[in-house]
Amino acid sequence: MDGLTHGLLQRRHGDAQEVIERIALYVLQREQIFADSVQRDERIAALAPQVAALVIIAEWLAYVEWEGYASARHMKFDSMLAQLSTTLQLPLLAEQLQQAVSFQQFEALRPVLFAALLEHVQQHVALFP
Repeated sequence: MDGLTHGLLQRRHGDAQEVIERIALYVLQREQIFADSVQRDERIAALAPQVAALVIIAEWLAYVEWEGYASARHMKFDSMLAQLSTTLQLPLLAEQLQQAVSFQQFEALRPVLFAALLEHVQQHVALFP
């Protein structure tokens, strides 16, 4: 349990978003899944379910940062919600995100989402790089 993820979790200093982004990047780098790959989605889906869920959700959150929440609701939003509901077993949070139509509503849920992602990684740390 001395991998990159474990070390990052041990020395993190409160910025859950940065930790989640780095872990997702570690996974993509380890698996050599690049942004320009035509099989990117298939390769991510082939990862362990717990790992794939984190990457899918982290990529959606990155899309929120790049393009805004309104656009992100149309970019793999259903896939992200499905991962949150089934793999992370947080159907209530998924439902709340689905009902969050404004950026302000999403922002209110963001800390809960990142806390849930960190807990998910901690529970399955052995699966991550």
